[in-house]
Formats: sequence, C-alpha cells, structure tokens
Amino acid sequence: MTTTQFWLAELDQYGNAKLTDGPHSDRAGVEQASYLMQRLGLDRGKKYACAEVILTEVEAKSHGANEEALSALNSTGLRP
Repeated sequence: MTTTQFWLAELDQYGNAKLTDGPHSDRAGVEQASYLMQRLGLDRGKKYACAEVILTEVEAKSHGANEEALSALNSTGLRP
C-alpha cells in the first residue's frame, strides 16, 4: 500500500513542518486551504508550505534497539 496525500503545513522558525490542514488529493486543495486561511485572517505571522506525504506500510524492526533495557522496562509492570 502506498498513498500520497497533500497537506497545508505550518513551518516553525527552523523550517520544520506541522501538518495543519488535509489530507487533500492534490496541491490545488492545499492552495485553496491556504487562500481561505489568508482570507479569514488565520495566517497572521505564520509561514506555510505544501507537504506531499507518502504513506507506506511499516514493519516494526529492532534495528539495534537495546533489548536488555526494553526487557527491564517491560518487567516493571508499568506497561499498559
């Protein structure tokens, strides 16, 4: 499964994105959302970008996780 979504993303001072409006099926949806935000005065002092997000299935893999530490944490009984 692979899905592409388009989001209006608010950029912080470092250029990191926070998805704020979407998903949209294309960039035009993001541009319309940006226009509406601007016309409603909700974009004051904020910087936005279009984020193209590709969703794919994920398989959990350890990739060198500290198994000893994980076992110790799981044995505490604090895990829900």
